[in-house]
Amino acid sequence: MNEFLRKKWEMAGLSDDYIFNKVMLDYDICLEVLRRILPDLHIKKIKLPNNQQAFTVAPDAKAVRFDIYTTDEQGNHYDIEMQVADHHNIAKRIRYYQTASSMEAYDKGQPYEQADDSYVIFFCNFDPFQLGQQRYVLHKHIDEIPEQIIEDGQTDILFNVPSLRHDVDPKMQAFLDMIAQREVEATDPLVVKLKERIAVVKRNRKWRSEYMRRSVYEMDQEMREKKIREGERKVRDGKREILEGNRELLEEKRELQKGKREIQKSKREIKEGQDRLKEKEQLIQEREQKLHENQQTIIKTSIVAMRELNIDETTIKKEIKEKFDLSDKEIKDYFAE
Repeated sequence: MNEFLRKKWEMAGLSDDYIFNKVMLDYDICLEVLRRILPDLHIKKIKLPNNQQAFTVAPDAKAVRFDIYTTDEQGNHYDIEMQVADHHNIAKRIRYYQTASSMEAYDKGQPYEQADDSYVIFFCNFDPFQLGQQRYVLHKHIDEIPEQIIEDGQTDILFNVPSLRHDVDPKMQAFLDMIAQREVEATDPLVVKLKERIAVVKRNRKWRSEYMRRSVYEMDQEMREKKIREGERKVRDGKREILEGNRELLEEKRELQKGKREIQKSKREIKEGQDRLKEKEQLIQEREQKLHENQQTIIKTSIVAMRELNIDETTIKKEIKEKFDLSDKEIKDYFAE
């Protein structure tokens, strides 16, 4: 197991989206968290939480995969997400998740007014709107009358996990403190369950292996995206340089001649470098050949010496094979001479 990934697994807590998902799959934990987020709903029971449920709004639309998805006995829909990194697209991201969740709230043939309510809940390891709030609750309103909320059944709730404002209910604060790995009251029943569930998740070998594979994939993906961004940046820089170069060419033809001379010089330097590289490659090949010949001489001398000491052929072959790391065919060739 890669040491970095092993330590990452051991140190991962609720702020890690994978651990968060596995912990929130626990029915009692998910129910209690929803009760703490939305105490006014008096949620009695929910469907078994679904992990990584996928929805597609339209055949040619981008698919969305929910971290934790469930509904309650009143038909309310809940999507719970853990956002680890700030990609500066949180508003548009919420909009799409809410769209996918809301689509589930409309049954075919059902009047619009009977559509179920939809709640999209984001736990962010950053301030999602950089406004200093610990909790953001989003609804539609009339611009001319901001206090007039449009009751369309959609509610977005975002928590700024690192915030120390303590503007939320103490029970909700305890859950946020658990995510942020801050000191928390050990007697809180949810805290006890969370710690037990995290321990269960950490002991699950299948989940640990899945976490490792996903982490490797994410690192590879991040590296690819980084290279793409770097390539795009270079393209932008290149275009800007071309524009600047064009202006310079129009202003000073002399620079063009200077550039051509520099290009010729660079070509010569490249050619000289290639020639030196070929010389080095040739030298390496000659050295490798010499080493091979030296090894052959040593092996042959060793075989002769051991034969003179009356050592049996089997022992000699074994000794030579292990000492020089030879294949069976190579051993056979040496003893066929």
